[in-house]
Amino acid sequence: MKKHIVFALAALVLAGSTALAAVQEGRREAPGGQRSEQGARRDRDGARRHKHGRRDQRSRQRRERVREHLGITEDQRAAGRDVARQLAPIADETRAKAREIVERARALRDAGDREGAKAVLRDELRPLLQGARERMVPLTRPLVESLTPEQRGKIERLLERRGRSFDEDRAAARLGWRLSRRR
Repeated sequence: MKKHIVFALAALVLAGSTALAAVQEGRREAPGGQRSEQGARRDRDGARRHKHGRRDQRSRQRRERVREHLGITEDQRAAGRDVARQLAPIADETRAKAREIVERARALRDAGDREGAKAVLRDELRPLLQGARERMVPLTRPLVESLTPEQRGKIERLLERRGRSFDEDRAAARLGWRLSRRR
């Protein structure tokens, strides 16, 4: 299971980095190597807008629904923002190193060395992510511990419906990854 998570995370980092590069350049490569502006549109002010903007909106709406459902207080939100600021340097450093590792693995894969690519991801990316997790958990654990019994009960019921149980370490790690995401 952990192996699949590591590879899925590596794929997400890889996809995110290539999509980010395309967005920063303001174009996409069309089939045949021709450049295309189809992913970008301009609004009335001339600012660039992308057709996938609704995805961000849905993500914000989902976060808001979770906040409302759990009854997250303003103090908890403020504490979460403070922790997110502390996590930002860890996440940025991890993203940069992970991007380099994934690029090396991609080069090996493209050269025909699939096993070498897997080994690079296994031997370098997994310890990198584990180290980042170990640095994030102490920062996010107080947030998990600050949940009221009612909030904790709602989370436990949700997890029970999915056949899982509440684990503070896992919750702190997942919260760390969530808070370290770029918005």
